[in-house]
Parts: sequence; structure tokens; C-alpha cells
Amino acid sequence: MKQPIVLWRLKWGEIKRVECTKVTACYVWPADPGIWGGREARASIYYETWAEAHQADLARAENKLAHCRRELERAQGNYGRIKGMKPPADAEVQP
Repeated sequence: MKQPIVLWRLKWGEIKRVECTKVTACYVWPADPGIWGGREARASIYYETWAEAHQADLARAENKLAHCRRELERAQGNYGRIKGMKPPADAEVQP
């Protein structure tokens, strides 16, 4: 009997060991295909080692953290700009 090919699937922040019957550059055929059956795309999901999958997940988390920091800076600047607004001199005064 042929030895299964072991790859590591990174999905939804989890790294799981997956035994495959066949692997190409673009697709994998998991031994237990689940509800979807057949082959799955390999890009950005399957990795040769756990360490590669972990590094990819860490890089994604770092990118998201950097994005959120930029968004926070933008929101803080917008808040400061709005808070510092003064009405124009010719604004109508309500009695």
C-alpha cells in the first residue's frame, strides 16, 4: 500500500494535518475529502510543513495588525479634526 502524502492545511486560523492520496502543484486530493469531495486548490491553504503553515499564518496576522493600526490612526485623526471644528462666524444662532 502507498504511503499517504502529509500536508498541513491552514484554514480559519487553524493548522491541521491532512493525509492526501495525490498532490500536484495546483491541487491536492485529501484521503478524507469530507462533504466537498474530490480535489481542493492548494494555493495559500496547503503547506509542506507545519512551520511553513505557521509562518504564513503569522504573516497574515502581522499584515492585519498593521492594517488595523493604520485604520486606528486614520480614525483618531478624523476624530481630532471633527472635535476641533468651530462654527463659521456667519452661522445662524438659534434663540
